[in-house]
Amino acid sequence: KCWSCGPRGCEEHSQAVGAAVLGKISASVGVDIQPSARSRHHHPSQRAQPDGLLQMNVDSSDPRLGAKAGAMATRAARNSKMLVMVCINIANLVCHSVYSVLAAFFPQEAMAKGMSEDAVGVTFASFAAVIFVISPLAGRLMSMRGKVWVYIAGLLIVAFSTTCFSLASLLPSGLPFAIYCLIMRLLQGIGSAMEETAAYALIAGIEEHANVSFFLGICEISTGLGYMVGPALGGALFALGGFAAPFLLLGLALLPAAALIYYNVPMDAHRHSKDEQKADVPLRILLRNPQVMVIAIASMLANSDYAFLEPTLGGHVTAQGLASSPESIGMLFSVCSITYTLSCPIIGVLASRERFGPRPMIVTGMLLQLLGFLLIGPSPLLRLKSLQIGQLVFSLIVFGVGESMSMTPVMDDMMLSCGELADESVNALSSLMAASFSLGQMVGPLLGSALTARFSFQWASTGMALVLLTHTAVIMLTEMWSPRPRSKDNSYMELTPVNPPMVESAE
Repeated sequence: KCWSCGPRGCEEHSQAVGAAVLGKISASVGVDIQPSARSRHHHPSQRAQPDGLLQMNVDSSDPRLGAKAGAMATRAARNSKMLVMVCINIANLVCHSVYSVLAAFFPQEAMAKGMSEDAVGVTFASFAAVIFVISPLAGRLMSMRGKVWVYIAGLLIVAFSTTCFSLASLLPSGLPFAIYCLIMRLLQGIGSAMEETAAYALIAGIEEHANVSFFLGICEISTGLGYMVGPALGGALFALGGFAAPFLLLGLALLPAAALIYYNVPMDAHRHSKDEQKADVPLRILLRNPQVMVIAIASMLANSDYAFLEPTLGGHVTAQGLASSPESIGMLFSVCSITYTLSCPIIGVLASRERFGPRPMIVTGMLLQLLGFLLIGPSPLLRLKSLQIGQLVFSLIVFGVGESMSMTPVMDDMMLSCGELADESVNALSSLMAASFSLGQMVGPLLGSALTARFSFQWASTGMALVLLTHTAVIMLTEMWSPRPRSKDNSYMELTPVNPPMVESAE
């Protein structure tokens, strides 16, 4: 299949890939194979395969030829998927490292250059804010220019802005330095929004729908690694090469991934007419779908929960006497991050449609995060005397597993909610996912700081548990009042040789 053009397929790419595969088979078996005239020119009444299936006409007189053609086609499709997943994960790791690399050294350096703490905070928060704003626009751009074009453009913007960030230390202190850093951070957010949105759409089209959660789970490994590696890598490179070293390395590291995608994945085909391909479902239609929106809000809450702990957990464990140094606090955060990273592929397998399904996993994940908030306070409702280190570590593990369960199956669940329009909704769903995740990154720290300052960490965490319980009930009620449409599974098919009766002889 021509997955880069979406599940509906592309006649031009099908012909090009088919000719290339036939050429390889001809060279390997010593037989000149050419597509027949009827296979080159489709009858006007024939419609393209809805799932983008590429079919080859192979002479069935030689069973050895048919078997070899099938094996080569399957191997080529598998290698293409592997290459795309490797490139996406490398780029995803670097882009999330770009987000987190500033934490190790930028606040100290920025304040030494005359930036206030508020300005530093705005520089950090602008990244997620831009992703929230740009993601819907990236979805519309994918409908016009294609997923691969948007993905590569996003990588190049991130690479350019990150490399240019290294020049900030050469600017005068004060306002010039602050404005330049903010502009580069905004550009990083724009590129990351394009990259992240297109990556979700590419993964949704790389494999049949039933395995979307698994592939997203694999991708979340690189996301977690990026968040964990970024601060440590930034601190080490800053110590070795100064302010510019982290930005130069990360900016240049994105270029090989962009080059591999550019040279190995065909650009999406432009739509020729409305009769040939259906138009993509716009985002405003999805916003009116209650089943899609309750899961989008659930993903926002799941992503905000960890962000809730970022500005509050350090002070809480210090007050409880469980940690005091930055290293020990960092180790506590790493417990949640490592658990999340390791559990994502497992959750992706369990959340497949053949096993438990995405919706039960999301609901269970939200309940686990609710339990984590009650234990990490601990909540006054539990009437526990104090927080013990074992209880703290257990609650962080529960957070990691719960967040993985709440976020990994989101795309697959929303595609199920779109029914037969799932394929046409991929671009808009990718935009909605990226916007929901970034909104959670913005809301979490603000909500955590505000509630903890006005009440206490114990009651603030109890309030978050109440929010999760309320939304879990909303999901269940929505399933009862507005059930999802039941439709057949539009899964993709592997590239296989076929032997239609109209095939002309290879000779």
